[in-house]
Amino acid sequence: MRDYVAPRNNLTMNKIFLFASSLLLVFFFSCNKEKNGPIPYKGPEPVSRPAGDPTGALQSFQIGAEGGEFTTADGKLKVTIPAGAVAETTNFQVQPIANTADAGVGGGYRLFPHDLNFAKPVILQFNYEDLIDSLASEDVLSIAYQSDDGIWHMVRPHYLNKANKTIQTPSTHFSDWVLVTWLKLIPPAAELNTAEELPLTVLNFHPYSDDLLAPLVSSDNSTLPLGEGKPVPSNLIKKWQLTGPGKLSGSGNKATYTAPATATSELNATVVAELKSEAHQLLLLSNIKIFGEGIRYRYGNGEWRTIPGHVGVTMGNQSGLGGEDEADVLTIIWNGTTGTHSWNYEGGSVAMTITNQILSKYYVAFIENTEGDVTNSGGNITIDNWGPVGTLVTGRFTVSPSGLRSGLTGRQIGTEAIEGSFRVKRVK
Repeated sequence: MRDYVAPRNNLTMNKIFLFASSLLLVFFFSCNKEKNGPIPYKGPEPVSRPAGDPTGALQSFQIGAEGGEFTTADGKLKVTIPAGAVAETTNFQVQPIANTADAGVGGGYRLFPHDLNFAKPVILQFNYEDLIDSLASEDVLSIAYQSDDGIWHMVRPHYLNKANKTIQTPSTHFSDWVLVTWLKLIPPAAELNTAEELPLTVLNFHPYSDDLLAPLVSSDNSTLPLGEGKPVPSNLIKKWQLTGPGKLSGSGNKATYTAPATATSELNATVVAELKSEAHQLLLLSNIKIFGEGIRYRYGNGEWRTIPGHVGVTMGNQSGLGGEDEADVLTIIWNGTTGTHSWNYEGGSVAMTITNQILSKYYVAFIENTEGDVTNSGGNITIDNWGPVGTLVTGRFTVSPSGLRSGLTGRQIGTEAIEGSFRVKRVK
């Protein structure tokens, strides 16, 4: 039997139909492109970065063919080795390292052995609860590894659990691993004085095609190489918003926040940059604290305290800072006005005391041996701004360590580092 051959006129009609269809498709996509606006920016080029230096001790774990898991000493990374991933008992090691990715957030980890390919993917799970204040948005959090050429690669897919503050990804190899955010509102958090200005910028760290948020819908196992942060195209910023006190002026990928001129207590404000996307609503946040008048300090890594206070000049050109509340009475003296002054407890020229409710006192000196020898504390007080009576005086201080003496016996009962800052009025 002969093969069927279409008549010439039918072939001609088919060609005309295909050509017309192609024109319609071109016209359709051209119209869509024009309607949505061109997006010429395609993201930063990949950039090589040095390997991170170790920041902690090396840990070792023995896991065999039956599988198992191990967790870093800080509890922030858990590695699960499934059964069958390795054929025999293997020595796994992990060490904390510095995060050298431009898009990085927090520290990172070096996992060994580097030259082992797993028969089944292992699971890397990061806990990011301690990093919440460093993130503009959890929705742009991801995981990245560093290849031999120094380039950081954001991995796909990843699985985010906002309730437990964990993020995990499968991997068939070990390397250096870190957390990254492919979009950043810089800075994600800030502490300002009254009337202070803060510039903000939205940065992107990965290449993309038509949608800046494309990684949110990626379902394959591809990776995205990361580069330096580049300001996103202005037409991808939908709007800027401010919640809380102060003023905000925003245009395109940049904005400026101005803290209120006065504040009698600590205030909070949030700047929001909303990005355009067809499939997602993404809000990048910057959380801002505004400090009002008062003395702000803390013991060690404890909670910050703020008490009202004032400064003045006494006879002999000696200046004094004083403040109190229901818990503490703080006094600092020094010679002169502006500048940095080291503690001098024995001479009494530069000194500080903080007396608490049970009359125990912190001093800028401590006893360092059984003989009772007294040593001046490290640290100092710095006065940044000093003006006429009625104006604000600003500065900061550190004491490392301060000796704590009993209000009953006068003996030292402990030591503690103290740090603080102040914005108080000059009263004389």
